[in-house]
Amino acid sequence: MSSFKLERMSISKKPWTGDGASVEDSNMAMVGSDMDKDARKAAAAGEAAWAGCGAAPGVEVWRVEKMKIVKWPKEHYGDFFAGDSYIILKTTKQKDSDKLLWDIFFWLGESTSQDEMGVAAYKTVELDDLMDQAPVQHREVMGHESIAFTKIFKQLNYMQGGVESGFTHVEAGTYVSKLFRVRKMKHTVKVAEVPCECASLNAGDCFILDTGKTLYPWFGESASAFEKAKCGTSAHNMANLRNGKSSVKVDIDADFWAALGGEGPIAPETDAPVESEEPGEGILFKLSDASGELQCTEVGRGDVKKSMLSSDDVFLLDAGREVFTWIGSKASDAERRNAMSTAIAYLTSANKPISTAIHCFSEDTPFKNDIWDKIMD
Repeated sequence: MSSFKLERMSISKKPWTGDGASVEDSNMAMVGSDMDKDARKAAAAGEAAWAGCGAAPGVEVWRVEKMKIVKWPKEHYGDFFAGDSYIILKTTKQKDSDKLLWDIFFWLGESTSQDEMGVAAYKTVELDDLMDQAPVQHREVMGHESIAFTKIFKQLNYMQGGVESGFTHVEAGTYVSKLFRVRKMKHTVKVAEVPCECASLNAGDCFILDTGKTLYPWFGESASAFEKAKCGTSAHNMANLRNGKSSVKVDIDADFWAALGGEGPIAPETDAPVESEEPGEGILFKLSDASGELQCTEVGRGDVKKSMLSSDDVFLLDAGREVFTWIGSKASDAERRNAMSTAIAYLTSANKPISTAIHCFSEDTPFKNDIWDKIMD
């Protein structure tokens, strides 16, 4: 077994990396008390964006806009701008019960600002407080989402820009053409904006050229029948959202090539990313800051079991493609509230990609995840 130190965890001074959220606390004596929890819940209730949320099964989405939380239109669920941060609340009903369960995801675009990251992280904790700390929290990064997240949306659409640009209105002479690559993943379809040029095309993928008034689905000769079907469906869905201002054209013409800067050679089939559901061997750590520094001590590797968990402690499971933080029912409130930041600090210390998906949940919270269940048998 092994152990190592993460960065020093002084709660009043720790400059967290990854999501830009600094933990400032001038009086720790009251943290975790009933008065503290009531005050936090009352503050969360004052956020107008949370009004009525999580009251029934379904999905709700908000975007960080100029440091505020704004409801995202339902017709754009699954649309994400690379320059923005989002919060997604998934509400489900527990099997054989009327009890509601919640999952809160905060999604970070690849070019979102540190300030927006911080707001998304902070507001996720606020929403958690509003729901009496019952939800499971998830951190997701564009292009590296967890399997649980990809199951929420039938299609993920990645677009360049952000809150300042918004959705471009389709008006004659003002629209800048865009090209989107369509790829089938395990549980969803990902539609990502790529440079609008012929060099972006390849024989193994499908693409949609959006010129504003006309949407062209283009099929690589080696693309699968499923991807071709999804590409066509996506183009029609995009047109339908524009209320008759756009139409789909399946015949590739001179205007298509002109929008891409001219016709040219098509690149061969590229290696599309493979979404593997196979977890790593599983490395279990127990977290403790008893010494004044956060110690992450390995307690199991490969053959790890739920029986290794203790209600008095916080544990971190490195499952390769995803990381899990399990919070014992007797762990302090400060430890619970810093669970996400602790997991992010672990990514840095363990030299794991900062884009790794993170899940944080409490011992008393029902939690179903295929990767966690497969490792923690």
